[in-house]
Amino acid sequence: MFVTTFSHASFTWSDFFMWSNVSVKVMLKFVVRRPPKATESLKIGTIQIHSENGVDPANNSKPSSPSSGSIFTPDSTVKSSTPTTSSGNLSSRASTSSSPIPTITNNNHKEGAVYKDGPVYKDRPVHKDDPGHYVVQHKDSTEHGDHAVVKDGAATSRPLQRTHKLHHHHHPSSKHSRFVQLPDAVIARVFSFLPTKSLCRCSAVCRRWHRLAYQPRLWAAIELSGRHTDVDRGLQVLTHRLSQETPYVCLTVQRVTLNRCGRLTDLGLMALATKCPELTHLELRGCSRITNEAIFKVVSQCSSLDHLDVSGCKQLNCMNLPADDTMNPERSTFLRQKINLRFLDMSDCPLLDDEGLRTIATNCPALVNVYLRKCDLISDIGVQYLAAHCMMLREVSMSDCPRVTDLGLREFSKLENHLRYLSIAKCEFVTDIGVNLLAKRCSKLRYLNARGCVYLTDKSLEALSRGCTKLRSLDVGKCPSITDRGLGLVVEHCPSLRKLSLKGCLYITDRTIRLLAAKCPELQQLNIQDCEQVTREGYRLLKKCCKKCIIEHTNPSFY
Repeated sequence: MFVTTFSHASFTWSDFFMWSNVSVKVMLKFVVRRPPKATESLKIGTIQIHSENGVDPANNSKPSSPSSGSIFTPDSTVKSSTPTTSSGNLSSRASTSSSPIPTITNNNHKEGAVYKDGPVYKDRPVHKDDPGHYVVQHKDSTEHGDHAVVKDGAATSRPLQRTHKLHHHHHPSSKHSRFVQLPDAVIARVFSFLPTKSLCRCSAVCRRWHRLAYQPRLWAAIELSGRHTDVDRGLQVLTHRLSQETPYVCLTVQRVTLNRCGRLTDLGLMALATKCPELTHLELRGCSRITNEAIFKVVSQCSSLDHLDVSGCKQLNCMNLPADDTMNPERSTFLRQKINLRFLDMSDCPLLDDEGLRTIATNCPALVNVYLRKCDLISDIGVQYLAAHCMMLREVSMSDCPRVTDLGLREFSKLENHLRYLSIAKCEFVTDIGVNLLAKRCSKLRYLNARGCVYLTDKSLEALSRGCTKLRSLDVGKCPSITDRGLGLVVEHCPSLRKLSLKGCLYITDRTIRLLAAKCPELQQLNIQDCEQVTREGYRLLKKCCKKCIIEHTNPSFY
């Protein structure tokens, strides 16, 4: 509590107001910036003296500095060095050391206290426990004054620099933040749901968050993207930071996604392969700067890698794997023992040819899922190598590979009951012969995409209805020779059918639609775009019987 007195015996309050016509207005506002130490009380007091007309009482002129008063140390007694005259005028401003000013006494302040001035913020009430500034100042003042520092009982006055931000904003590390009061285990659990970029931002908040955010167990998956992101640098920093507890390697990183990172090079990928030997899942879609050397480093160093997606990497072909066992049989055997790839996507890799596919198939016999869309250089020879060395294949996509013909389908038919998924879309030289061979030997086929195979007829559908009765998805769009007869056989013998695409099949009528409504009530998706003979009645019947079915069409009368 402040006690304001005058030390001069002949100087009273009534004389002060009568002689100088000066009003003294004092307002207390308390904001604590940080908890005071045991030997320090961080409190700030302000008292300012204004004349009623804003004119300096001493020289009848307005003040030249933005300061409108002085702040005095309560523990020290500051007296006027110039006695008052009969006229009652003060000889100088209160901010000078020789001014006749009142004594301000407060025994609560201790040595080392700093007292500052600052503007009043009326719109934000300050809580008593809020760690901000501890301000004592005029209610109507918006100017910055002087401040005094107490050292060894003496008050020294010097100008106060303008402070623009006196409000305290709660930092996440503040002791008053409820989130920070949570234990480390709970905060780490929250961090585990954040993506990579958000986790990196959290690590820059404070030291505690930095320590918690870089716990290795939170970095089982790393996901970065962006054509302008310096991924090489980011990978080097992350792997270095995460390998501090286990020198040289980071054993927790298992899944890395770097899709469409235009600046990713072999340097960053090799650092990843060296530091993360337990990597199991790697996606590099659209990383056009990656070469065979880096991919070879990854597959040879990361023995647990089973998922590799390098679609759109234009410089890849054989991944620098050994092409012939006779050249170095020991090295080839060693690599086959280490490479456990089960998923490989090399779609849109224009340099991949039959020899490259042979090299990959020879060194990766455990492949189960292979996607080779838009690999124009692959022919039936490459398919033969793939089917001969990878006997466990379940899903294969050869879409947009125009060199694949019926001979390639014959090789795939040798996989027999292992094959579940096959896409030969836009393989224009595939005919009924190849589909017939496939249907006879692959009885567990679930998915067949033959869109754009213009030479297919109802004979292919008849063979599928006899041999692939567990078919769940069939796409024969843009096969102009398909009619209601062939589709009727498929619908009759394949009750598990869930997805059917008939886009551009001009000979499809309401007969097929009525049969679907009767035999396939669990149908989920149907594409009848450009099927001009399907009427509005057939559409409504199908919607009524197959309530879960999503129908794609181009007929405006259906709406």
